Amino acid sequence: MDNHNKYSVRCQCGAVEVQLNNNPVVHAFCHCSDCRDLLSIPFHAVTAWNKNDAVIVKGEEELSIYKHPSLEMTRCFCKHCGETVFNTNVMDWRVISQLLISKCNNNEIPENLRSDKHFFYEQRVVDIQDELPKFLRGTDGPLYEDQH
Repeated sequence: MDNHNKYSVRCQCGAVEVQLNNNPVVHAFCHCSDCRDLLSIPFHAVTAWNKNDAVIVKGEEELSIYKHPSLEMTRCFCKHCGETVFNTNVMDWRVISQLLISKCNNNEIPENLRSDKHFFYEQRVVDIQDELPKFLRGTDGPLYEDQH
């Protein structure tokens, strides 16, 4: 994504909107146990943005924030329709689901925002059969495919 491309996401009812600028820090499948715990999902297709590149342009006062009791993570959702708009992590990234990006982009994920890897794959609960690199810990380092 070049700096001229901008995307936005919004909740189902339209009360909250976030403008996405520049490039995401990560666009990948996250398999970490923290995301599973916070979101109750087996893995998360994410785009992670620096806070300054995922700007709430509408309805900040319409967001409810759930702070996880033991993790440095939050889930930010619309207080009207309940849709999760983004969650935050210990790096203070705004993590936006690729599903939400798809819903707000004619059911398409722009090519430059699609997952290009898996990370925290050693924590997975579901094996994924694809050609993407599967980093065991974090977004780089040892690969699953090198050990199997």
